[in-house]
Amino acid sequence: MTLRARIAIALAVLAGLAAVVVAFTAFVTTDQRVRAEVDSYLDSYGHRFQDRDGRDAAALCGRRGTNSALAGPRIGDDGVEGVAFQCISPAGVAVASVGSVALPVDAEDQVLARSGGGQRTRTVHVDSTTYRVQTVALPSGGAVQIARDYGESQRVLDGLRWWLLLVVAATAALGAAAGWLIARRATEPLVQLTDAAEEVATTGRLDVPIPVSGNDEPGRLGRAFATMLGALGRSREQQQQLVQDAGHELRTPLTSLRTNIETLQRYESLPEPTRRSILSDLEAETRELGSLVDELVQLATDTYDDEPDQRLALDQLVERAADRVRRRTGREIITSISPCEVVGRPRDLSRAVGNLLENAAKFSEAPAPIELSLADGVITVRDHGPGVPPAERAHIFERFYRSAAARSLPGSGLGLAIVEQTALSHGGSVRVDGAEGGGAVFTFTLPLAPTPA
Repeated sequence: MTLRARIAIALAVLAGLAAVVVAFTAFVTTDQRVRAEVDSYLDSYGHRFQDRDGRDAAALCGRRGTNSALAGPRIGDDGVEGVAFQCISPAGVAVASVGSVALPVDAEDQVLARSGGGQRTRTVHVDSTTYRVQTVALPSGGAVQIARDYGESQRVLDGLRWWLLLVVAATAALGAAAGWLIARRATEPLVQLTDAAEEVATTGRLDVPIPVSGNDEPGRLGRAFATMLGALGRSREQQQQLVQDAGHELRTPLTSLRTNIETLQRYESLPEPTRRSILSDLEAETRELGSLVDELVQLATDTYDDEPDQRLALDQLVERAADRVRRRTGREIITSISPCEVVGRPRDLSRAVGNLLENAAKFSEAPAPIELSLADGVITVRDHGPGVPPAERAHIFERFYRSAAARSLPGSGLGLAIVEQTALSHGGSVRVDGAEGGGAVFTFTLPLAPTPA
């Protein structure tokens, strides 16, 4: 069952229930009102029969066996049709009546006739006619029954019942129609979004137009869906660009490897110095290729490994990274490190700091030192190289970006991109500025770990 059908049925049921409640209340109220009017009429006679002098009772019940209206201005002379009277003796036997109806006498009526006080009102059926009957006990003994035709009122109530049922049915039908129209209007954006999602799933296109209108839930859903498709489209473009750039970067070391291997295969008796040079070049290209693959994997998966975040001493991690770069490059690294703690992934952070230091070693020649400082979660790396021109600072952290000065140097253009990714994933930032006296200053900022309670 569709959502539209469910909404239409729900509104029809609600409208029908509301109509049933209103109709039931109206019917019960009308029934009680009509009955109250009839009972009020009967009460007016009942009070007259309960007079202590008993003149009205004597005037009625003294004419035993009379089935016609009483003469003179007495009981029954008010001109109301459908009214009958019946007298009951103290023994509980009907002894006289006014009208053509023989009213039933039950045990409770007999008790009233013997009691000398009290009354009761009930509905009875005589010869297919409904009467409202009040039995009034006479002070001198016996009782009088006053009956009024209740059939006309019942017919009116029956007619009202059928009209109310018709109103309930019509209300439910109108509720269903209104529900269908409301559901159609409300679900139209959802239908359009569903069609768009099916088109995306079928064609694989992410540029499908998404209908967005209004500030209600469907409108918000449409905007969120459009935003999601936009993000997916940008991600696909970035993946394609990454693959293209990676292919371009991989060609250089692979071409060098293939050339050196072909040289070794073609000339088996190479001079030893030449052979050692080729093998050294192979080793360097292999190491460069391995580093490039590692960086590609990290950037493609947005993580270095599955290492969880942990509280760590950043000063110790930075010291180890500096020692590692010293051994690898032989460069002098001047450190100024203050103890501090952060929450993060040690391997990710160690690689990022190492990339900053290796980048500084690459672009500043010995014997110029590399200056490394750490204070309050801010890592600063300064080199004494040519620096980064202001026009290139906005692009230096992009994947595979290499300035004109760096294209002749080894590297893939991914190191600083990994640094930025690591900083952002840890809630920090990284930037590059020019240093006074020449060189570049990279500032890598991380939020400090919260103080233990």
